[in-house]
Amino acid sequence: MPTSKKPEKLVVDANPIVSALLGGASRRIFFEAGIHLFAVPEFILSEVRAHIPTLAVKLEITETYLEYALTLLPLIAYPSQTYRQTISQARQLMQHRDPDDADTLALTLKLGIPLWTNDHDFEGTGVEQFTTARLLAMFFRKSRI
Repeated sequence: MPTSKKPEKLVVDANPIVSALLGGASRRIFFEAGIHLFAVPEFILSEVRAHIPTLAVKLEITETYLEYALTLLPLIAYPSQTYRQTISQARQLMQHRDPDDADTLALTLKLGIPLWTNDHDFEGTGVEQFTTARLLAMFFRKSRI
């Protein structure tokens, strides 16, 4: 369900967070787009933290630096109790895709806001989705004078 309206709130999947830690363009969305809420399941933050040692080696920086960078992202973490009413529906929708994405989908369903992801596994789940590229185009489109 695409829309041309700029989102004010988003649930964030792991890939935009990792991209931001790697210095990717998603940082602009986190810090310059004026979005009021970046919601994330606590599970996703745990998943991202599990990748920090590998990312630190890849970037040749310390794990402590990446942990600190993660704390600077304007993320609001939600415990699984928040979306326990929608987790069964999310698991059913994700059963033939990536079951690890069920928490993200469940929070999206619970909050009723769009999802920011670059993962195609969420297609066909009935939730509005934004890719990083789409958000960059919406918020930072060059004006023609």
